[in-house]
Amino acid sequence: MIFNQTEKQEKEYLQQVITTIHDTINTTSTSVKEHIDTLQEYKDYLWSNKDIDPHEIRSMRESILNHFALGENVIDKRRRLSKILDIPYFGRIDFQEKKDKSQVSPIYIGIHTFYDLNQKKNLIYDWRAPISSMFYDHELGEAFYSSPAGKINGAISLKRQYRIRQGKMEYMIESSITVHDDILQKELCSNADNKMKNIVTTIQREQNQIIRNENASVLIIQGVAGSGKTSIALHRIAYLLYAQKGQISSKDILIISPNKVFADYISNVLPELGEETVPETSMEQILSDVIDNKYKHQNFFEQVTELLENPTPDFIERIQYKASFEFISLLDKFILYMENNYFKATDVKLTKYITIPAEFINEQFKRFHRYPIRQRFETMTDYILEMMQLQYNLTVSTPEKNQLKKEIKKMFAGNNDLQIYKDFFEWIGKPEMFKTRKNRILEYADLAPLAYLHIALNGNNAQSYVKHLLIDEMQDYSPIQYKVIQKLYPCRKTILGDTSQSVNPYGSSTADMIQKAFATGEIMKLCKSYRSTFEITSFAQKIQSNNELEPIMRHGEHPKILPFKNTEEEIQGIADLVNSFRNSHYTSLGIICKTESQAKELVQKFQIYANDISFLSNQSSAYVKGIIITSAHMAKGLEFDEVIIPQTDDKNYHSNIDKSMLYVAATRAMHKLTLTYSVSSPSCRFLL
Repeated sequence: MIFNQTEKQEKEYLQQVITTIHDTINTTSTSVKEHIDTLQEYKDYLWSNKDIDPHEIRSMRESILNHFALGENVIDKRRRLSKILDIPYFGRIDFQEKKDKSQVSPIYIGIHTFYDLNQKKNLIYDWRAPISSMFYDHELGEAFYSSPAGKINGAISLKRQYRIRQGKMEYMIESSITVHDDILQKELCSNADNKMKNIVTTIQREQNQIIRNENASVLIIQGVAGSGKTSIALHRIAYLLYAQKGQISSKDILIISPNKVFADYISNVLPELGEETVPETSMEQILSDVIDNKYKHQNFFEQVTELLENPTPDFIERIQYKASFEFISLLDKFILYMENNYFKATDVKLTKYITIPAEFINEQFKRFHRYPIRQRFETMTDYILEMMQLQYNLTVSTPEKNQLKKEIKKMFAGNNDLQIYKDFFEWIGKPEMFKTRKNRILEYADLAPLAYLHIALNGNNAQSYVKHLLIDEMQDYSPIQYKVIQKLYPCRKTILGDTSQSVNPYGSSTADMIQKAFATGEIMKLCKSYRSTFEITSFAQKIQSNNELEPIMRHGEHPKILPFKNTEEEIQGIADLVNSFRNSHYTSLGIICKTESQAKELVQKFQIYANDISFLSNQSSAYVKGIIITSAHMAKGLEFDEVIIPQTDDKNYHSNIDKSMLYVAATRAMHKLTLTYSVSSPSCRFLL
C-alpha cells in the first residue's frame, strides 16, 4: 500500500508536517530563552561576586562559552526551520533497498533536513543528501545512490513533485521521468524576478552531475545561453558546503564576478539554500592588488567600450597578441633571461679594510636560486654578513647591513616593474606591442602580464585562505589572466561561461584554452537552453550559431523586427512597446543597447515619456526590477521577461564583437523579443 496515496492524503500529511515543525520551533524558542536566562544568571553572579576563586571564574567562563555556542546552534536551527515553513518539501520518492526484509520508505525532499525527535526519523531530507540524488538521477525502477557506507542499490516505485507555497499545496504531479516536464514548464513560464532564485525543484540530471562532482580539482563548465550555468555553479557551492561540512565554510570561498550588478543579482541564491553569502571580487581588483595599485590603467569595461565605439587594428592586435600562449611562453623565457643577465655583481667596500668581492656576491645570487629574485637580497645579505663574521670576527651594525642590502639590490637591473615590462617587448623585437595612453594610463590587456612578471620577481603571495574559487563569465578572461589566478589561488576551482557570449572576442578563452592554462581540469557541458522560448532561441541561433545548443520545447511569440522611417519614429515605436509592456502580465523589460553611451542617450530621450525607467550603467551596484535601459555588456548574465533591442541596423551591428553583443542581448529574453531599426540604414546583416 502506498503511503499518502491520494492528493487529499498528501495535503493532510503536509499540514501534519507543518504542525510538527511549528511545535519544534516553539520548543526551540523555549530553549533559546533558557540559554539567554542562564547566561544572564552567570553574568549577574560574576558581577555580584568580585572575590570568587580564579578557578571558579575560569570554569564559569567555559560554561558561558559553551552555553553561548549551544544557544547559537539552537538559534540557527530555529532560523532554518522558519525558512522551510513556506515550502517544507517539493518532491518525494518511494525507495526500497535491495536487501532482505527491506521495506518501501517514502523520502520527502526539501531545501533542508527536518528530523522529528518524537518519531526519531527524518520527515524531510536535504536535497543535497546522498539519498536525494536519486530524485534527480533516476526514473521509476532500479536505482542507486552513493552513501558513506558505499553504493546502495534498490528500486524507486513512486516519484512525485509538489508545488507548495505559503504552506499550501497548489498541485501534485506524478513523475515518470527525472523531473516532470509539466513542473519544468510551469517554472520556466513564470516571470523573471529581481534576484536569481534557487532551482532545486527543477535540477536536471546533467546539472546534478555537475553539482555533485567532488573529484575535479578544476571543473570547467561550458554552458550555452540560458542553461542555468551560474545557478548550477552556486548550487554546487551549496552542495560542497553541505558535503564537506567542517572542511570548508562560506568564508573559505571566493567568487570572481563580472560586475557589482551581477554580484547583487546572484546574491540571493545561497541564502535561499540556507548558506551564508560568500565574498566576491573582480579580476581587475585581483590584478591591481598584485601590483600594489601602483599604475593607472584602463578597466575591462573601458576596453570593451573602445572596441565597440572606436576600434583600431593596432589596438585589436595588441589585445590578441597578449591573449596568446606564444606570449606567455615568451614571458617565461624572458624571466629566465633576467635570471641570467639582469644581476651584475660588483665589489662592495664593507669597512675601511674589508671588501666583498663581486665574484663572491654572484655566487650567493646563484646559491639562492630557489628564491624569487627580489626575495634573495635579504637572504644574501644575511649569509654574506654571517660569512664575514666567521672569517673576520666582524660585528656589523644595522645601518651597515641595510647599506649592504641596498648595494646588492642596485646590482639588479630589474627593480621597476614597468621598465622591465618595456624591456620585455624590446627583447622580443615587438616594442609596438606596448603602448600607454594619455597620462601614462596602461591598457587593460597589460594588467595581467605586468602582474605575472611581478609574481615571478617578488614571489607568490598565494591566497591560501581561499579553499574554493568560483569564476563566472570565463570566456572574458585571457590565458595570461588564468596563469596569474593559478599562481595566486592553488585551490579547487569551478569555472563557468559560454564562448558564444564573449564581450571581447579578441582576448577571450575557450574551455580548452582554460584547461591548457591550468594544465588540468575536467570540462563538463550544459547544452540545454531553458531561459528562452523555442522561437527566441531559434532566432538567436541565426545571429550566432551554436551546434551544441538544445532548445527546450517551450513555445511563445516569434521575435519581431520592426523598421521605422527615421530615428524619431523608432523612439516613438519603442515608447509604444514600453506602454504595451506596462499593460501586460510581464514584470521585467530590458531595453538593451549595444553600448553604454547609446543606452545613456536613449534614457535622456525617454525622460519625456516616462519616469519609471531605470538606467543600469557600469557604475551601478544593484539590479532593479521593472523597465531597464542598459548595454549588452551590463545585461550579460541577467534575464528579462521581455527584451527590446534598438538600432539593429547594419551600421551599428557589423563587426565580430557587435555580433557577440547582439547575441548576448537577444538571449536575455525569456518570453518576448523585439528588435527595432531606422530604415535610413540597412537592416543588420546578422539578422538576414
